[in-house]
Amino acid sequence: MGTKKKILITAGGTGSGWRISKTVKQYFPEDAELIITDTNPRELVAAATIADAFFQVQPVNAPSYAENMYSLLQQEKIDAIIPLIPWEQALFAQDREEFAALGVTSASPLMRTEELLNDKQNLFDFCRKNHIPTVPLYRPGKDGFAIDDDAEYVLKKRDGFGAMGLRHILGAELKARIEQIDWNEMVLQPDLRGRGDLPGQIEEVTVEGYCDGKTVSTFVRQRLEAKSGVCTKAAFPKLPELQERVEYFAKLCEFPPAFNIQFAKCDGEWLVMDVNLRIAAGGGLSEAAGFQLSRALIAHLLGYEVPKTWLTPDPTVKHVLRVYQEVVVR
Repeated sequence: MGTKKKILITAGGTGSGWRISKTVKQYFPEDAELIITDTNPRELVAAATIADAFFQVQPVNAPSYAENMYSLLQQEKIDAIIPLIPWEQALFAQDREEFAALGVTSASPLMRTEELLNDKQNLFDFCRKNHIPTVPLYRPGKDGFAIDDDAEYVLKKRDGFGAMGLRHILGAELKARIEQIDWNEMVLQPDLRGRGDLPGQIEEVTVEGYCDGKTVSTFVRQRLEAKSGVCTKAAFPKLPELQERVEYFAKLCEFPPAFNIQFAKCDGEWLVMDVNLRIAAGGGLSEAAGFQLSRALIAHLLGYEVPKTWLTPDPTVKHVLRVYQEVVVR
């Protein structure tokens, strides 16, 4: 047996951190050491109970976060890192000079990809330029857009993720608050609830993807229920047109090994809503159905080939439901 490679997972206290950590221990116990970081103390991080090492770190917005993380990577001789917080992805990009000098393999996207697709305005412009149907972005007072007092809109942070910072707002209220909104930080979209086939709700799907640099494997997950913005009940419809659209997307820019694209249905058409350049928080439901994205990502970081069977879902699975697991800390 050769020397084990050290894999560090940030935000290990999240559900994704727990799921990926279990995958490391289940499938790669002889190949990898698991190191976890989180802002919480060890006793409040479930993944720390199975990790080989744990480090409590500063929040990602702390001024010295990057410097301290680079020191930790060097000190612990980390071989690969899986960053789970979108705002830290650029810090661990392979084309970032300070990080590249450490010689650590990363699951982060390249900086140019992160700048292009993690910013909702840039994503909208990219989709329009490349004729990819996408959810409209409105610019109050520009492009001939006029606010309808009775219409409902959605305000989002330009660099937000999940439901963070999202707010539904009526046109009349929007008009009243228009001068208070920083349009360099926020974007405005139509409210798509009820515009698909689900009365009063957004009809949306997530296409999860694995990219090895040459080919893209995808799997469609439909959100039937969500709690705190994370999918808890899922179905897996056959939507080859969306899988083809994601493959086209991947030809236009350089995706990281694991990513997902969210689509919303509006008046019969599927529109790009968000691109997430990381494993989805709800991705465990797809993994339970046979699309083993975490396993493929870890193998990729270790330099192993990924068998097609790992990314071939079980066709007999109709639904996957998420329940919580209790973890005892001693």
